[in-house]
Amino acid sequence: MSRLVIVRHGQASFLSDDYDVLSPHGETQALKLGEYWAAIGLNFDAIYTGPRIRQQRTAELAGRAVRRADLAWPEPTALPAWDEHQVDRLMLDHGPAIVERYPEIGPLLEAAQAEGTHHERARRFQRVFEATAERWVAGDDFPAQVETWIAFRQRVIDSLTEIMRSAARGSTIAVFTSVGPVTVALQRAVGCDDLTALATGWRVWNCSLTEFAFSGDRFTLDRFNALPHLPNPGEWTYR
Repeated sequence: MSRLVIVRHGQASFLSDDYDVLSPHGETQALKLGEYWAAIGLNFDAIYTGPRIRQQRTAELAGRAVRRADLAWPEPTALPAWDEHQVDRLMLDHGPAIVERYPEIGPLLEAAQAEGTHHERARRFQRVFEATAERWVAGDDFPAQVETWIAFRQRVIDSLTEIMRSAARGSTIAVFTSVGPVTVALQRAVGCDDLTALATGWRVWNCSLTEFAFSGDRFTLDRFNALPHLPNPGEWTYR
C-alpha cells in the first residue's frame, strides 16, 4: 500500500489585501509540521502543491525542516488541478446577483461586511460562505464563468487518479492544497453525498493532515484533519 498525505495550507491572511499569503502564525504552523515529520523520520517520494502562494509556501516551510534532517523531500510539482474552488470569487464578484436570486443570503452578506473583531468577522463570513457554497454544490444556476461543483470535483478526482497511477508501490506522497480538494478526496474515500462532504470540509483546520492508503483503485481514509504537530489547541485555526 502507498500513502497519500493531503495538507491544508497554513493560516492565510484573512481580511487583508492579499489573502494568498501565509500569516506569521501560518508560517509557524508549516514549520512545525516539517519538524514533526523530521522527528518521526518520514521520507517522501513525491510532493505536489496547488498553484497558490499559500499552498506552495506551506510546502516550502515544511520541506525545509524535513531536508535539514537529511530526509527525502523531492522538488515540489505544482498542479493547477489542486487549486481551491471559486466560491469566494462568486461572493465577491457576483454578490448582488446572488442576493437578488436568494434574498435570504442578503442579511448574511451584510453582516459579513460589517465591522468587528477578526473572530467575529471570520464567523460571519463563514455563514454567508456556507450558504452560498450549499447552493453552488446543489447545482444552482450561477454565472457561466464560475466553475461548477461537478467540474471542480472532476478536476480534483482526475488529478488524484493520475497521482495514484504514477506512484510506485509503497510510496509516500504529500499534496499541499486547500479545503475544497481535501473535501473531494474525503468524498472519494468514504462515498458520502455532496452536501455531507461539504459540511465535513468546513471542519478542516489550517495545516491539518488528512491521510489515505491506496493501491490500484483502492483508496482508503486513514486519518482525517489531524494536527499531531500542533498539540496546543490555541494554535488551531480555520482562517
